[in-house]
Amino acid sequence: MQWSHIKTLFILSFLVLNIYLLFQFIDKQQDMDIPELEVNDLNLDEQLDQENITVSADTDFEVPELSYISSTQKEFTQTEIRELNDIDDIDAAKSVDNKLLTVEFSSPLEIPENLERNELSDLVSPYVLDASEFSFGTWNHDLNIIVFYQNKEGYPLYLNQHAMLTFYLNDDREITHYTQTMVGDASTQGSTSLNTPKIAIGTLLHNRFLNAEEEVTDVTYGYYSRIDEEGEGTQVFAPTYKITVAEEDEENDYFVNAAESFTYPGNYTEYFTTKMFEENYLQKLYSMSEDDEEIADDLISIIEDKIEPYRSEPE
Repeated sequence: MQWSHIKTLFILSFLVLNIYLLFQFIDKQQDMDIPELEVNDLNLDEQLDQENITVSADTDFEVPELSYISSTQKEFTQTEIRELNDIDDIDAAKSVDNKLLTVEFSSPLEIPENLERNELSDLVSPYVLDASEFSFGTWNHDLNIIVFYQNKEGYPLYLNQHAMLTFYLNDDREITHYTQTMVGDASTQGSTSLNTPKIAIGTLLHNRFLNAEEEVTDVTYGYYSRIDEEGEGTQVFAPTYKITVAEEDEENDYFVNAAESFTYPGNYTEYFTTKMFEENYLQKLYSMSEDDEEIADDLISIIEDKIEPYRSEPE
């Protein structure tokens, strides 16, 4: 009987000890489970200094109250095409699905040397439908195209083939054609708590898009498609930081979701040559009506020449 009591006492002792060790383990695990991004944010300035990373961009601006927005692609009307064709020196047409507008200049439009961005907008605006809805995005010298982004809620929709104005240049700095796509009215998707610019920079550092000896030269705000652009139904756009990182003479843009910290590298040439031109615009141009074949054929030839060096060899 005494041995039975001793055995019970040992069992209870081990049980108490195991419970104590379990609580100790949980406490230590919680201490270790602090999100890495939070730790990085607390020590961001120190980490940047250690890696000799400079932040010359303004990061102290007040974060705008932006929310997710959604929109569907606009269909151009025949009335809009007629309005464009009433402008001297251009011929306009639209794709069969009415979602891609194509314009050809009778005489190429010359871009003067040393033209400022705002002056570039002034130069092309007389020839563009709803020009005030677009702002300069990028001049891609690999493909010799100038891209404007459509604005919604006062901010650009970054790198979205369904909301883009694209000018095609020849070797003499002259615009020969442009294509245009647009989305319609936007609806908001409720309020969202947004990260600060510093947290977005910390995200780049954590994901190794920002490395030693580099410089953050610019931080701006806009929207980026939260869901892949496959198909042409409703798209959801997330508030997004565009962060420019410079290394010596080269600059690269990164798009960081301001609410969820997803990061998208700004691989402009890859985006235009594969996702936009190859998969979307060329298909629409090939299917244009017989009345618009001449405009379509000229532009198809131009796009094919631009993207040919970037096409991968078949396996």
